[in-house]
Amino acid sequence: MTIKKYVVISYLIFLCLSACLRLETKGEVDEFQIVRDNTTFVSYQVEIASSESARQRGLMYRRIMLANEGMLLDYKRPAKMAIWMKNTFIPLDIIFINMQGEITKIHEGAVPHSTERIPSDGKVRAVLEINAGQVQEHGITVGDKIHHRYFDN
Repeated sequence: MTIKKYVVISYLIFLCLSACLRLETKGEVDEFQIVRDNTTFVSYQVEIASSESARQRGLMYRRIMLANEGMLLDYKRPAKMAIWMKNTFIPLDIIFINMQGEITKIHEGAVPHSTERIPSDGKVRAVLEINAGQVQEHGITVGDKIHHRYFDN
């Protein structure tokens, strides 16, 4: 077998394994829009983590997340939250969201594998995790709204 064929076959195997791993770990996925002044300026395909075990697992052990993807940790009722990055390989921007879908706090560039707690600083219903740099790239700010059936908006 030539080197070129070996490289192509290895790459195809890698793609198949990556797709299989992603299918095994993904839960319910839904579209979220971030809105300012009643205008959507960015949309994400967001995996919903609504069970206790799914929220605890979060994005741990994942190595890939596309730019338009994220995970919503839905706690269903308002409470003070804290997130950490233990066993998380992907650098993340962490967005805290209240019951009305309003962004109340943003933590940019959470460091992979860090056990430092990132607190909500107030009661929130959910936490949205997206790839680090997305907040700055899209100009997401505190006060923007998340439009989705989970929130009272």
